Amino acid sequence: MLPNLLPMQMIYNHYYKQSVLFLFILIALGSCKNNSNEELKTETCINDSLSIKLNSPELKAVNAELLDNPNSAELYDKRANIYISLKQLNEAVNDAKRAIKLDSAKADFYMTLVDAYYTQNNTRLAKELLEIIQKKFPENVDALLKLAEIYYIVKQYQKGIDYVNKALKINERLAKAYYLKGSIYRESGDTARAVSSLETAIEQDTKFENAYIDIALMYAARKNPIALEYYNNALKINPYNDNTIYARAKLLQDIGKIDEAIIEYKSILTKNKNCENCYYNLGAIYLEIKKDNKIALENFTNAIALNPNSAQAYFARGYTYSKLKDKASAKADYNMCLKIQPNFESAIQALNEL
Repeated sequence: MLPNLLPMQMIYNHYYKQSVLFLFILIALGSCKNNSNEELKTETCINDSLSIKLNSPELKAVNAELLDNPNSAELYDKRANIYISLKQLNEAVNDAKRAIKLDSAKADFYMTLVDAYYTQNNTRLAKELLEIIQKKFPENVDALLKLAEIYYIVKQYQKGIDYVNKALKINERLAKAYYLKGSIYRESGDTARAVSSLETAIEQDTKFENAYIDIALMYAARKNPIALEYYNNALKINPYNDNTIYARAKLLQDIGKIDEAIIEYKSILTKNKNCENCYYNLGAIYLEIKKDNKIALENFTNAIALNPNSAQAYFARGYTYSKLKDKASAKADYNMCLKIQPNFESAIQALNEL
């Protein structure tokens, strides 16, 4: 028998964590000191050259606006966000600080600076900046939720919940707040409260794709067919999400709906030939359930082609070769499996039995 099938790596590395921003930074709110219009125009011209180099029409356009209005805090904030999207983070920081210097009364400008430093992965300072924002703008729910996210990622769950609840006291209809609360409960092992909070997030926003997916994942982990309903709802919102299709296929496989699972895996592969797990799971289905060793072999070979370092795929193909009475090829794959993972017990046992 094969060892357990591959876990849903395409799904778990990502879903609910995609929707939340973790790790933020703070720096002292110093600012550039180019005060004359002429200096500002020179700097803007330099940045305009950068926009050409980066081939960004949006950046070039905002630079042109800044030439005419070099003291616009809104334009510097706008450009900072463009720089963040382009991963020009030093420029983003400078522009966010400039916007704050020109207009320190807008919370959004501070939040842009937080986002710039978040992208630089500087957490400690971000947290301090968010605490400054909270004091300066006590009704700003975005800062409260970002603080909750920080405590979530460092596993201080109760503090995370406390900040979520502060945000909900300001606005009880925040779908993001309920989603974050559900994520915290899920991570802390309280699945009942996690499902309840995620359901509330969906009540506030019926298009909250990740909330449907997270509930589905929790039910799928227990091989509960109810998960299919949530996957289907997520796919109504985003029918082209191959990760969700893969998750649904894996669940169909786990609950014994094999033919439907095969259709799902093949559907993904028609659009994405690089789905290693699809090939591996198809190989397992054809080997162990459909009893078609040749098709199984083909799928395991495709999985290895995509990931030559997969010990599990080499073992599975070796096992398939042994079923086909090709001992030499089986031995070669078992040895390759052990070269990658020397303590792979199933491969050691299989070699001894050849």
